[in-house]
Amino acid sequence: MLTDLFLAQLKQWAAEDPEITALLVVGSYARGTNKADSDLDLVILTSRKADMVKGPSFVARFGDVERQQTEEYGACTSVRAWYRDGREIEFGLVEPSWASVPLDSGTHRVLSDGYLVLADKEGLFTDLKL
Repeated sequence: MLTDLFLAQLKQWAAEDPEITALLVVGSYARGTNKADSDLDLVILTSRKADMVKGPSFVARFGDVERQQTEEYGACTSVRAWYRDGREIEFGLVEPSWASVPLDSGTHRVLSDGYLVLADKEGLFTDLKL
């Protein structure tokens, strides 16, 4: 699921959107423990979190969406999308303050599990100590 082409699409999207501060892969793909049926977990740091949750049309940028749902996890609101080609992607939307130091326990737990930086416009993750 995390092909070079898809990585390039994610990076281009983050680069083109001035309101996306950072984009991370977390979960099993970041740890390298993903299986064929694993979902892809993304964390998107954006100052447009509320707008993106309210109108999550961005998920269609990455394929033909079969269905989607919104899930709340504290500071993170996720838009989970199931694509017709079988992919399941969780787009976790957080405010840029999610990465403020000192990290809160939820952020620390997610990042300690492993993360891969696809975009980091403000260098929030450059010297981050966990």
